Amino acid sequence: MEFQVSARKWRPQKFSELIGQEHIVRTLHNAIGMDRVAHAYLFSGTRGVGKTTTARLLAKALNCAEGPTPEPCDQCDFCKEIRDGISVDVMEIDGASNNGINEVRDLIDNIQYSTSACRFKVYIIDEVHMLSKPAFNALLKTLEEPPPQVVFIFATTELIKIPETILSRCQCFEFKPLTHQQIINQLKAICENDGIQIDPHSLEEIAKNGAGSMRDAQSLLDQVIAFCGKEIDPGAVESVLGIVGQNALASFIDGVMQKDAAGLLQQVSEVIAHGKDLGYFCRDLIEYLRNLMLVKVAGDAEALLSGQTTHLDTLKKQAAAFQPDELQQMFQILSKAEMEMKRSSLPQILFEMAVLRLTDVRPLQEIDALIDKINRMEGPSPAETNAPLPARGHTQPVRKAAPEPAQPTPKRDEPVQPTDPAVSSPATENTTWEKIRSAAGAIKRPLGTYLDNCRLTALNAQEIRLSFIDQFTMGQMEKEENLEALKEAVTEVCGTKEMKIILQRGQTAPDPAGETVSEPKPKASSKKTSASEDEIMRDALDVFGGKVIG
Repeated sequence: MEFQVSARKWRPQKFSELIGQEHIVRTLHNAIGMDRVAHAYLFSGTRGVGKTTTARLLAKALNCAEGPTPEPCDQCDFCKEIRDGISVDVMEIDGASNNGINEVRDLIDNIQYSTSACRFKVYIIDEVHMLSKPAFNALLKTLEEPPPQVVFIFATTELIKIPETILSRCQCFEFKPLTHQQIINQLKAICENDGIQIDPHSLEEIAKNGAGSMRDAQSLLDQVIAFCGKEIDPGAVESVLGIVGQNALASFIDGVMQKDAAGLLQQVSEVIAHGKDLGYFCRDLIEYLRNLMLVKVAGDAEALLSGQTTHLDTLKKQAAAFQPDELQQMFQILSKAEMEMKRSSLPQILFEMAVLRLTDVRPLQEIDALIDKINRMEGPSPAETNAPLPARGHTQPVRKAAPEPAQPTPKRDEPVQPTDPAVSSPATENTTWEKIRSAAGAIKRPLGTYLDNCRLTALNAQEIRLSFIDQFTMGQMEKEENLEALKEAVTEVCGTKEMKIILQRGQTAPDPAGETVSEPKPKASSKKTSASEDEIMRDALDVFGGKVIG
């Protein structure tokens, strides 16, 4: 017997053999059993998921000698003729090569004749989206009211190209891509039947490159068998398909973790030297980053990885070294590079530049924390406020402003209560407060930033009183979860839950020298830049490397 490729040899001949389309099989079973078969069906879905196979099975079920039956016998003459593609009454038409109006008119003329031997005339039009608009229009009337013994079955990979007038006249079924495990199970059954020895990792690689298509995966398996023979070694799939294995991907991510730009570029050169496709390499890296993210954030990562668990331990170890936002940044860099490489005449250079950007990825910082840090920096003197900003790349010495003479403290509705000297001294207060602030930051990281932007005005056995410079920080501290965290830190350091925490806005506080300093009043004019705004501008230019325009 002549050789048949796996996709033909293992094509399902009964509905029970069809893999992964249970919802469609059940619907067709019930329609045949209840004698509610429609006159037109449209099967859509990606390549290699069983559209044409299901169309043939439906034709066999309608014309079987024991039917119409939900499960054709596959033994009668009608079933064998349909299986071999020689039935006169079941015609498969290629929509790509028969897409004109003349071909459709010939089809309509032949429809009027009765069947030769079968119970139904079945017209299977593959890639029906390739029909021209006039051809679709010519088919409309016949499709809506065909002769009673005629059934149309359309198959397409591009449902969006089918006119609405055609869709409304058909029962439409969406075929799902096959899962990774379904493809692995079928490939394993094929290898066991044919006496092929193959390791689980190679099966996973073939199934992954099948991308949800059983026919593609079976074709890749045939290709690997032709290369290796009856024994397929672990590296054979990578050599035949031109892909980079999981070990190389793990090694590449290790280089990213170590910020080893030179080593990463060397690995890219080796991938090219071994004849691997950089596009596949980039795509596999994107998927690897996705797996790292799943391991990082998901509780049951093994279930989400769809059976790709050969390197789960390595994934867990590497995921622990990254923050989720770092993985997101790297994912975006490689996704953009993968799209640009398809359109560029210099894909290697684009990929190398993307690899260098991967080494520069850092965890993101909260913008609130950055703003607070800038606000806390020492401001320039009044004489420097009106000075021009230094050009980028040049530094100027910053002179500290001389302390202004103390101003009398304005009366307030709620004067600050001084610390009870009998309870603690200023040095003890500062030490205790530093411990409380460190404990609060350890409990909830943003609290350390918020507490750095306030002044301690009282600390004794009864209360802690804090004064905030800006309304935003005070609003953050007033949130219930932040107050609870601060109370927990106070209890941890002071050993008591009875101390009250009082938050104030704009209260005066003694400076380290013991003098009372009042907060400056805002200037009435908004046209001139204040010293604090100028300071923020300078620091922003230093941090982000910007320049002033206009």
